[in-house]
Amino acid sequence: MLALMTPYVEPDCTITHRGRAYEAGGAVVTDDTLVAYPKFDREVVGALGTLCNWHGIPIGTCRIAAKWPTPRSWFSSHAYQIEAHVGGRIYTGRGAGSDMIYRGRLTARSRRLLSTPSA
Repeated sequence: MLALMTPYVEPDCTITHRGRAYEAGGAVVTDDTLVAYPKFDREVVGALGTLCNWHGIPIGTCRIAAKWPTPRSWFSSHAYQIEAHVGGRIYTGRGAGSDMIYRGRLTARSRRLLSTPSA
C-alpha cells in the first residue's frame, strides 16, 4: 500500500496591482502530483536547481533531464523534462524553465519504493 503524505497547498498567492487583486495557484504537493517553480542558474541538461513555492521558498530540489526547442511557442523558446525531489518522493514532468510553473507526477520507481512494506 502506498504511504500517504499530507497534501501541501500553498496559501496566500495574491498580489495587488493598481488596486486590483490577482491570485496565482501557488505550489501544490499531493501523493502523486506536484506543481511548483524550479530555479536554475543555467538551463542546460544535467543542471541542478531548487524547487520553490510561489513565494520563492525552497521545498525541494530538481534537475533538468532533457531540453528541446519549441520554435512555434509564444510561451518559451525551450521545453524541459524536469526531475524533482520533494519529501522523499521523486516526480517527473515538464516545465518552461527557471521560475516558470512546473507540473510533475510521481515516478513509477518512487511509487514502487513507497509501496514496499518497511522492515
